[in-house]
Amino acid sequence: MPPKRQKTRSQKNTLAQAPFDDARADLILHSSDEVPVHFHVSASILSVASTVFADMFHIPLPASQQPHEIQVVSLTEDSETLDLCLRHIYPVQSPNVEDLRQMRMLAEFARKYQADVLEQYVIRYLTDAIKRDPVGVYLAAVKYGYKAVGVEAAHSSLNLPIFRLESPNLQDAPAELYVELLRYHAACGEAASDVAFQRSWFPKNLSSTSLMTTDPRSFCSQCRRPDFICGQYGRDWSSAIPNPGLTCYLSTSRVTRDRPRCLWNYLQRSALILSRHPTADAVTAEDFVLGEIDCEHCSSKTPLYMLGFRKVFGTEIKKAVEQVSSFRSAAAAARLALCNYNLQVPLPEALRSLS
Repeated sequence: MPPKRQKTRSQKNTLAQAPFDDARADLILHSSDEVPVHFHVSASILSVASTVFADMFHIPLPASQQPHEIQVVSLTEDSETLDLCLRHIYPVQSPNVEDLRQMRMLAEFARKYQADVLEQYVIRYLTDAIKRDPVGVYLAAVKYGYKAVGVEAAHSSLNLPIFRLESPNLQDAPAELYVELLRYHAACGEAASDVAFQRSWFPKNLSSTSLMTTDPRSFCSQCRRPDFICGQYGRDWSSAIPNPGLTCYLSTSRVTRDRPRCLWNYLQRSALILSRHPTADAVTAEDFVLGEIDCEHCSSKTPLYMLGFRKVFGTEIKKAVEQVSSFRSAAAAARLALCNYNLQVPLPEALRSLS
């Protein structure tokens, strides 16, 4: 519904601050405040910026209204919203916006009045705010249709553990959007954690770490342990095929995969953390990787091997999380659709365009 046009009223009102107090203006915007604020503006500038205003100004004037009278248009926006949006439309220095609430004001005004000129500011402000508030930016970006920003914010939210997936702006967002983001985070946690239970990505004879060699004599005999993945059966999991219903891997080989205890401990600890915090950075910090090397008989090179292993592990984690964002195949979608809470985990609306 277009803004309401009416004659100038004699009721008490407040004049807006410069440059919206110009007596030469040919249009007055009437705010919705209890004490209305009048913004003296140029109809030509608004017509160029907004197709809604341009169409409204082509409506013929009432027969009772003189052509030279200054028009007053009553809007539903309050004075704060009008001042903010007009300063981004007018050829003046625009205020820098860091408050997500004000970004939503700009986005709402742009959508309501089809003011495309505001969208460049909204995209820039939202993008700049992703690191500060990825959850809030995701919710705002998806609500107003900025999909690329929503995708980036969803990915950035993975840098937070799931129990810290919050925002001071949650109360203003649709609940279903927040639930979608939680499910996406949980799906990524499932995929990232699953990497610690897989062995197909263990390359043989990798030069950066001897931990992946198949020769068990390379390791300390005091802390050498069989693989914790179905290791009680004494099977080699290097060529294992994943069973879709289990985290255990099946193989016909009878060769035990023995490695230093610190490697299996690292993978087990990583699996727990990644299920709630699905980013490689959460488990590849040097202190975390070397945190449980406690065997005095191990080679002095073991820390170096572990740091080499983390690079390969981190790369595999990133690959697994990226697959949640693409869902290129039905098989991948089926495997990644179960999260720790046994829920179906659809990809957030903002990410579905990537598939």
